[in-house]
Amino acid sequence: MRKKLLFISVFLLVMTAVVLFSQDREPSALVAGEEKIESIKAKTKPLEEEFVLFFDGEALPYNEGEHTFYLPVDMTDPEWEAGRFAGSFFKENEKERTVGEGREADLLFAKSYKKTNKQTAIATGSRFSFLALTKAGYGEYNLVFTGLPMVTFTGTEYTADDGSQMYRLKVYDTDHGENWVTECYTQTRLRGNTSLSYEKKSLRLYLKDLNADGTFEKNNENLLGLRDDDDWILNALYADSTRIRDQLCIELWNEVGAKNNPYGQNFGTQSAMVEVVIGNGYQGIYDLMVPIDRKQLGMDAVSEQLAAGETVIERLYKRKYTAQWNAEDFTGELPDANQPDYRGGFYLKGDTVLQNEEEWKPLYDLASCLEASDEVFASEITEMADQQNLIDNWLFYQAIAGFDNENKNMYYVARNRGGGYYGYFIPWDMNLSFGAVYAENVYYCEESAAVLNEMISWQPAQRMLELNVNDSPALAADTWADWRKGAFSDEALLNRIVDLEQQIKNSGAFLRECARWPEGNQNEDFSFLYDFALARMRAVDEYVAGLTDGGNGVPEANTGDGTGSSETDGSAADTVTDDAPVRDD
Repeated sequence: MRKKLLFISVFLLVMTAVVLFSQDREPSALVAGEEKIESIKAKTKPLEEEFVLFFDGEALPYNEGEHTFYLPVDMTDPEWEAGRFAGSFFKENEKERTVGEGREADLLFAKSYKKTNKQTAIATGSRFSFLALTKAGYGEYNLVFTGLPMVTFTGTEYTADDGSQMYRLKVYDTDHGENWVTECYTQTRLRGNTSLSYEKKSLRLYLKDLNADGTFEKNNENLLGLRDDDDWILNALYADSTRIRDQLCIELWNEVGAKNNPYGQNFGTQSAMVEVVIGNGYQGIYDLMVPIDRKQLGMDAVSEQLAAGETVIERLYKRKYTAQWNAEDFTGELPDANQPDYRGGFYLKGDTVLQNEEEWKPLYDLASCLEASDEVFASEITEMADQQNLIDNWLFYQAIAGFDNENKNMYYVARNRGGGYYGYFIPWDMNLSFGAVYAENVYYCEESAAVLNEMISWQPAQRMLELNVNDSPALAADTWADWRKGAFSDEALLNRIVDLEQQIKNSGAFLRECARWPEGNQNEDFSFLYDFALARMRAVDEYVAGLTDGGNGVPEANTGDGTGSSETDGSAADTVTDDAPVRDD
């Protein structure tokens, strides 16, 4: 009789639950309410097995320290995404964490996320608690919706050729269309120079595919629609208090300068803001970036050019360290025999390093031109480097107040034009911009209004302007006028900053970044960036107006030594010697 009464009681409880849940339920996911969940917990026991939450068959990112799962969603759409949640517990020896495997659990939510304003829930990082319930017991977890894509790393039993850990990489898009999750293996390594001292590390990724024999080979994947390739960067953005300056400058350069070449290529990078989880540990906001390499620039590999018998080998160089333009740096003995790919502040990129003087000839010629007489410089500079590209770079650094790019943090690509070298510069590493400058603190960065009216002497364009080579001042003035009607108009610039601020704040990611890195450099108040950006436009307007006002056509700027003005504390360049301490690819 007692068993019969117990059965009737349980049956009535279940029927009541069905009535209560039927107004807001998906298969396997019920809204039970906090009181009922507490009642269930009192009658069963917690489980220690690993639990995985799935959405439409995909295992979701998980932060073990906070028992929280994340689902990236489209934060611009006010309607909640349709899809099925499911969950399973897995024992340690069960390797396949796929939907339908393991011990399936019912999901009992304390409240309905669908009855909450979607955009508010995302922006505030609302946690929707739920119980994963089986006959054996339960687990307590949270679900958070984010408006940014997510990237996760899970350790595997495999190691790379160099003995490093191989990870399982998953990239989750906010668009839940077909193939909204990309999955592959990746080899990783830390990247950076000064940034290696930060708590939050940047990473270089080399995507891999596992062969049947247990070996790995390169694997091209199109991550978030950026490009189809195996080589990627995750930029930690730790120094910038807003976390958006790099992305802001990347977008601006892509609009005004990256396409100004005859090759139909992007002489810049593409990137997307993401959140990262490594080994079930939340790591915060990153920029997923395409590296600037020969593939991005539409060039053949150096080895392929050599095999084809090319007499002019197209090459790419990265200027990582501050050094004066000195032709002697690119000829004779190497400054460091242990670094055959390094000279005069530049690294030689590519798959083949010959350790001869010929592969440094483009930089030797350019440095020699800068050291030559005014007459020789004026006759040669636009024959060896693209004039519009030089103007674009010079103007761009003025516009963004890129003092850290004055004498480093750029690429130089040497292309074959008519049997001779012809060069283009490409800006890189632009987090110190729009008033963020180098500082002697734990972040190597601070915001300073002292540099607002300070201009940048970027070579070789500065000298080209000073000598009025091929009407360079007029070209710069016309170019700036076009930019001020487009990407650098007050309205367009402010709207771009607003869009990026909304991306990281309305997605809830900035709050999570602050919680993850409480000692980080982030500042929720972006007013300095807005104010500096607008005021900088006025300063550059006045400076460029002086290009064509008579005299030599060029107002006074910095000395071009990479250290900025000695009268302010806002310089963003750190002067180092050719003895580069750390390589950064």
